[in-house]
Amino acid sequence: MSNPAATRMTKSTPETISGLVVSLLFWLSLLTAAALFAAVGLSPKLIERSRLRDQYDANQFRLVQIERQNEQLQRVVDAIRTDSEFAAEMTRIEFDAVRHDEEIIPVDAGLRLSPRDVGIPHSPAVVAQVWYRPLLVPFAENDSLRMSLLGTAAALVVIAFTWFQPATARQLVRPVGACQLLWSSLRARYVRPH
Repeated sequence: MSNPAATRMTKSTPETISGLVVSLLFWLSLLTAAALFAAVGLSPKLIERSRLRDQYDANQFRLVQIERQNEQLQRVVDAIRTDSEFAAEMTRIEFDAVRHDEEIIPVDAGLRLSPRDVGIPHSPAVVAQVWYRPLLVPFAENDSLRMSLLGTAAALVVIAFTWFQPATARQLVRPVGACQLLWSSLRARYVRPH
C-alpha cells in the first residue's frame, strides 16, 4: 500500500521546482529591464552631476586663490599706509624713478618688479574625474544604443508578464518530470549500486 503523503510530495516537487524557476525568470527579467532603463535614464543626469561637481571644485579652488591674493594685496595696502619707506619704494618702482646713486641693469620683462603684477589664479590643470563617467558616456550620448536598450527593456517586461506566469509553471511540470525520468533511467543503466 502506498503512502498518500509521499505520493503528494513527489507530485508537488516538480510543480514547486517549475514554479520556482518561472518565478526566478520573471523577477530576473524585470530586474534586468529595470537596470537597462536606469542605465538609459540616469546616465545623462549622473554625467551632468559629475560635470557640475568638477565645476564646483574648480570654482572653490579659484575662490581660495582669490582670497589669498586679496590677503596679499591687503598686506601691501597696510604696509603702504604704515611704512613710509615702503610707500616711497613702491612709488619709485611705479614711476621708474632712479636715484642718483643707483645703477640700472636691463633685464627681461618677465623678471622686472612691478607693483601692479598680481598673480591671476588659474583652475587646477587636472580635475580628478569620477571613475564611472567614461562608462556612462555611451549610455548618455549614443542614441542608437539608448533606443536598443529601451527596446530590450520593453521586450523583457512583455516577456516576463507573458511567459513567466504561474500558468507557464504548470506547463513545465511535464518536461521536468520527463527530465527526471530520463535522468533516473540513465543513472540506473550506467551507475551500479554499491
